[in-house]
Amino acid sequence: MAEDSYFKKIQKQMRVSQSEMADMMGVARGTLVNLENGKTEVVTGSVLKFCRATGISLLEVMEALFPEYCGDLLKEETQHKEILRQTVNEYEDRLTAKDEEIRRQKELVQALQQTVEAQKQMIGMLERQSAKND
Repeated sequence: MAEDSYFKKIQKQMRVSQSEMADMMGVARGTLVNLENGKTEVVTGSVLKFCRATGISLLEVMEALFPEYCGDLLKEETQHKEILRQTVNEYEDRLTAKDEEIRRQKELVQALQQTVEAQKQMIGMLERQSAKND
């Protein structure tokens, strides 16, 4: 028995029928069958529909179909994703630090407001005391 095509393997992994996969892709079932059986060229539009339907990146599909041409591309994509992930983590850390700084500043403002209120009360008390003494 011949080995299943990449497209057929993904369809089986997703546990959907050819008709369901074709519906997900927005193509006729015959188009999917031809794509699975290699009877039609890999047409960019069909591959993009497959990617959207399965959530698999175009690069991953292309590497599976043409490994001799795409060998290093997936590695590069992985490296770029890692750099992006590190950058996002750094910004999240900075945001967390800023949030903490804002929280501390708010606490300081509250403490200063309480001090001002206490001083106003003290001034009022001293003014009343002074008025009694006059």
